[in-house]
Amino acid sequence: MAAGTARRGGRGMKRVSSSRSCRAYRMAASLPAALFVSSLLTTPIGLAADQHASHGDMGGASAEKVIYREGGAILHDRMMEEVKRQQEAIGKKGGYSTGANSHMLQQGVLLVAEDPTKIAVTAGQRCPANVPIKEYHVSAINIEITLSRFLDYFPGYMYVLKENVEKARGEEAANREAREKENDPGAVSNGLQGDIIQPLVIRANQGDCLKLTLHNEIPDDPTSLVINGSSMVVAATGKPATPSNPEGTVASGGQQSFEWYIKPDTQEGARFFRSHASREQFNQGLIGMLVVEPRGSRYLSPFDGKPMASGWEAMIEDPKGADFREFAIFYHEAGDEAFRLLNKKGEMLPQRDPHTDSYRPGARLLNYRSEPHGTRIELQAHMGFYGDESMAYGSYTFGDPATTIPRSYLGDPAKFRMAGGSEIVHSHHLHGGSIRWARQPGNSNLDFALSKNGPVKFPAISDPSDRLDVQSIGPTEVYDQVIEGGSGGLQALAGEFVFHCHIPQHYVTGMWGFWRVYNTLQQPGFQTDVMKPLVELPDRVGKIKTGTQSDKLVGTTVDWYGGKKYEITKDKTDWKANPVKVSIKDWVEMMLTPQGKPGKKNSEKEQTLAYDSTVNDWAWDGQKAMSELETTYEWVNYKSATPGKRQEILFDPQSGKIAWPWLRPHLGRRVPFSPSHSGAPWLEPIHRRDDGSNSTEPPKPGEQGPWSLCPEGAPQKYFNIHAITLPITLKRATAKTPAIVDPGGLLYVLHEEEQEVRKNPAKQMPLVIRGNVQDCIDVVYKSELKDDVRQGFSSKTNLHPHMFQFDTQASDGPIIGFSYEMSLRPFTILKDEHPGKGMPVPMNTTMEADAAKGTSSIKVKDASRYHVKTELGVGMDEVGAFESARISKIEGNTIMFERPLRYMSI
Repeated sequence: MAAGTARRGGRGMKRVSSSRSCRAYRMAASLPAALFVSSLLTTPIGLAADQHASHGDMGGASAEKVIYREGGAILHDRMMEEVKRQQEAIGKKGGYSTGANSHMLQQGVLLVAEDPTKIAVTAGQRCPANVPIKEYHVSAINIEITLSRFLDYFPGYMYVLKENVEKARGEEAANREAREKENDPGAVSNGLQGDIIQPLVIRANQGDCLKLTLHNEIPDDPTSLVINGSSMVVAATGKPATPSNPEGTVASGGQQSFEWYIKPDTQEGARFFRSHASREQFNQGLIGMLVVEPRGSRYLSPFDGKPMASGWEAMIEDPKGADFREFAIFYHEAGDEAFRLLNKKGEMLPQRDPHTDSYRPGARLLNYRSEPHGTRIELQAHMGFYGDESMAYGSYTFGDPATTIPRSYLGDPAKFRMAGGSEIVHSHHLHGGSIRWARQPGNSNLDFALSKNGPVKFPAISDPSDRLDVQSIGPTEVYDQVIEGGSGGLQALAGEFVFHCHIPQHYVTGMWGFWRVYNTLQQPGFQTDVMKPLVELPDRVGKIKTGTQSDKLVGTTVDWYGGKKYEITKDKTDWKANPVKVSIKDWVEMMLTPQGKPGKKNSEKEQTLAYDSTVNDWAWDGQKAMSELETTYEWVNYKSATPGKRQEILFDPQSGKIAWPWLRPHLGRRVPFSPSHSGAPWLEPIHRRDDGSNSTEPPKPGEQGPWSLCPEGAPQKYFNIHAITLPITLKRATAKTPAIVDPGGLLYVLHEEEQEVRKNPAKQMPLVIRGNVQDCIDVVYKSELKDDVRQGFSSKTNLHPHMFQFDTQASDGPIIGFSYEMSLRPFTILKDEHPGKGMPVPMNTTMEADAAKGTSSIKVKDASRYHVKTELGVGMDEVGAFESARISKIEGNTIMFERPLRYMSI
């Protein structure tokens, strides 16, 4: 980072901030194409002459490089001619004829086949003798489906193993009873961990005989179960179990048996199944998935390691390959677009959420679960706190949601089985940068166990298949996502990895969950969240250790993949020793947000209202690090077992790193910033100067050894990005029409280009910055936005990159689970311009006098809100002169720093 003072608004006014209005992001470019901010395009190494030659106009494509695919155009013309011919033969049918034409096109190439009736179809065969059998008795039932622990619900349907029908009825009764109580979540778990009421997921292996009997327990209505992509037959007759065969439909109270010989060469992966009896059954929950697993596999419960019959999350023990964790995720709706859901009082939910303006809150689901952002914000506002939309994903502020939370250990191979629902297309996006998968996994050389033994800094750049981190999913479609590198990504990161529909209205309305990756064993007495215990994969037993208290680290040597070792001592630190010696207090303080009471307040509510994210009130008990006081509030997503008490903070005894997650929920409170406002606090907690003192600048590439986000020798690029608001001309005036201007336009800009962008409408466009493959990208991000009615006088902003290796705990943008604060208040706000509205004034102030290079202290207008050992942004709006300085002492309005200001140009 760089240093300086600012002179905005008049002579003598120099602006500083607690760095609550400034954010450091760090990421390593690992692909030949990447998206960051508005977009970051990588260029071939050597094309960028220097740091700031790496942005500018993109230019046009060369006509010489265009590839013409005439076959597709010819086929399209033939299809359109056939549609026209059929339409003419039918004659006009009124206003819906265009829709009929579209339905014709859904036939695809069959529309122009010479004789569609002669398309070869092979009938499914009965199971041969002496093959393994997987047998399931499945009941179709009507049931109230509860969406979250807030107990919104709708009357629906589900498939359930017949042996579990009574358990499902028990959960339904518990949820119904809980609706009459306060803060009772019923039978709905955080993270959908083992609930019976969930879409049915069953499994069979390549080479197995699947035998399935469907029992219709739906009163009065027939039903069916059709597995897409299967060759299932009716067991009694051998006829295909298709929607057109009446034998596949089961009357109320009846049953029918089916079988499918899954040949050994059948493609591994998901098969969607659903009822074809009625649209209502389909779009109100009668969906499920059969997963074809590798031959000879066993399916084990992630909670106890025992064989399991069904469930959306499982451990797959593969006799011929790496064991892996499997997560089946359904993107689906509750009913059609006119369907209304109910709140716990039985009242219809609104079609428009009043807090987020999203459409049909709760109606976009993952695996029968939905937790709208507006529902969380309403709880926050009801408690008398600020409605903070930026925290809506956060577990520190609201507790873990009821939506799907897949869980695994660092390095575990993992596969996601994705399915679409009944009504519309969704866009699945999984955060994490290097959390990617092959578009065509069968043609890919990517290794899903690549990171099982540690970080991978130089993965193969090219592959026969494209890599994706977003996938559109239409109704009943399925996709198998084999995660490159496995749990924690190529960067080997413990943390939270959100996935959601990439249509903003859909995730805001509740269609989101996240993948939690641990670095310590989650067993009773040593768990770091409210989830069930989690066992290790069979072929990775012993890889993960039980978390330990900080005092137990004293006298041990921790190892970062063999490249760096640190001896943890009682009270001696020597960064030049070999191995490095670090006192336990220096080690822990390097891992945690600075100590302090938010807002310098004592009460829980006052600390929350202070909106101070620069400190956390953790404490020392001898050499044992203790958490801040547990919350005394109770709400549906969290009830502390020890309210008002501190808990031991756990660490990984192998690496010495903080056990993830280390924070506990505090209703309505803003989550703290990362230690030193670092963009990579878990991957790169160490950033030392040559003299061994703790630096406020980004870590040097390779400083963490093999676990470095940016490996040794990586070229570095720095960007100082501001979020600004200004009028933006969307369409210039002509002789006949006036200009179209957005008076409140928003842009990312490089700070050094800001004034030119403000003056020149031609440069008011989305920001494009560039970096090369294997570059290390450091970003200082600041906000100059305004508090106004559009944001409820509570302006916040962040950045979210794609396709980099980065630390999701502090460089992802949105605050997911227990991740640190990444959203900024404007540094330009110095007074309360809207009393009684929105959030409090950010912790900004101005300097009373110039501060020259080498100055160790500054005098400011108001230092009352700052804390010792926190970072202060000096020269927030001075071009080329910004510095993050750590406060060593405060006397009145004079702030002293640990080191003299340097004013390095950024």
